[in-house]
Amino acid sequence: MRRWILAAAIAILLASIAAPAAAHPLGNYTVNRAVSLTIGADRFDIVYVVDMAEIPAFTEIASIDGDGNGAVSKAESQAYAEVQCGQIVAQLQVAFDGRPLTLSTGSASHLSFPAGAGGLQTLRLACHLTVTAPAAYGSVSIRDPIDDGHAGWREITIAAGTGVRLSASDVSDRSASSLLTSYPTGRLESPPDIRSASATFRVDASATGENTAAPAVELAPTAGEPLAALIAGDLSPAIVLLALLAAAGLGAAHALSPGHGKALVAAYLIGSRGSIGQALGMGLTVALTHTVGVLLLGGLVLVAGELFLPELVIGWLTLASGGLMAVLGGALLWRAMVARTSPPHHHQHDHDHPHAHPDRHPGVGGHSQAGPPTLTVRSVALLGIAGGLVPSASALIVLLAAVTTGRLVFGLGLIVAFGLGMAIVLGGLAVATIFAHRWLGSRIVSRGPTAAAAVRLLPIGAGLVVLAIGLGIAWSAFARLG
Repeated sequence: MRRWILAAAIAILLASIAAPAAAHPLGNYTVNRAVSLTIGADRFDIVYVVDMAEIPAFTEIASIDGDGNGAVSKAESQAYAEVQCGQIVAQLQVAFDGRPLTLSTGSASHLSFPAGAGGLQTLRLACHLTVTAPAAYGSVSIRDPIDDGHAGWREITIAAGTGVRLSASDVSDRSASSLLTSYPTGRLESPPDIRSASATFRVDASATGENTAAPAVELAPTAGEPLAALIAGDLSPAIVLLALLAAAGLGAAHALSPGHGKALVAAYLIGSRGSIGQALGMGLTVALTHTVGVLLLGGLVLVAGELFLPELVIGWLTLASGGLMAVLGGALLWRAMVARTSPPHHHQHDHDHPHAHPDRHPGVGGHSQAGPPTLTVRSVALLGIAGGLVPSASALIVLLAAVTTGRLVFGLGLIVAFGLGMAIVLGGLAVATIFAHRWLGSRIVSRGPTAAAAVRLLPIGAGLVVLAIGLGIAWSAFARLG
């Protein structure tokens, strides 16, 4: 056992430091856009950058690869860039003193595919646009109406070039992300959503210019994706075994991170009488639900990635998970209140008999038993489904990388191992909760009627907690979807 634990620890350490694990810093589902307007003495120069993370880039690259040979040729890349930049020219709105201006493509646009997680690629498109400045002073406004439905970073900057001074501007003259090449870590949780900007300017020959024009086009990876790193590299029986152990360990660590139903599981089991077998069954249901969810979502991305947004599907799954939790919490609360108000069941012990059995229901104290709600098989299944319904982006990346590298069986094994790691943590938590509840319940009840009454209220409190968790998750998901 010690050897297995040591092997798993080594594998997790190797996965956590693997260089190929670098992923998009803003999340695997995002599409990010930045617009940089530079006001020159005789023209306006615009750089429009699109930065797609691994999952939307996976679908987009498949559409660029017109001949389906698995590689984007120079001709395919150039044709895609021309079409996309042409669409941007047609939609981007630039006006001078309120009058619309007609943009045209400037210098050659650039399309690249920086490395992402698990051997997948991201996509970066930089379009260079230009328009003649109508006058030596005035106001310029720019609006980006393009909306593909993806979440992500949206910014617009307006800067003065050589010989121009800005009189006023409602946006910065410097890109906080260096045109989507270096995202500030402090803003990843709440990225900007700037889609319009305006400024007034005047030509001034003495001005040296404030523009920090377009930076390098490659995006340096800044976030780790240990699970996706396991799919890359040479394979041998020993490496496969270590990778599977690492995937299980990463699944366990994933379950220990904030969320993932730990509070839900603990509260629900405190509020109901469950067995060890039911607790383990709940953990297995989490693993099965999570694995099936990843496979179904991955299949949708592969078959119909252009028809839907994976993050939108995950949003609806999160809403369904929260709603299911709320239903479970409401049912637990209702049963607990019914049990609390029902007439107590009295049973008589033969205290003179040397083998009289002790009270087997310490949660209520004395010899009156209304009892907490009993955990049913259906509740166990629904609890596991709620805990595993939302697939992780890391597991989806592994599946897509496995398809592109021809390692589908290995990728599926990693996903299953990841789900089992989650199941071990949540199932272990469930078992520990049952034991702790029994042990503490018997001791608290022995302290007197006040303590016993408090224990009898636990199922009601647990129902309220589960209901609140479910409603909170559902509301948060609904707000994001809205």
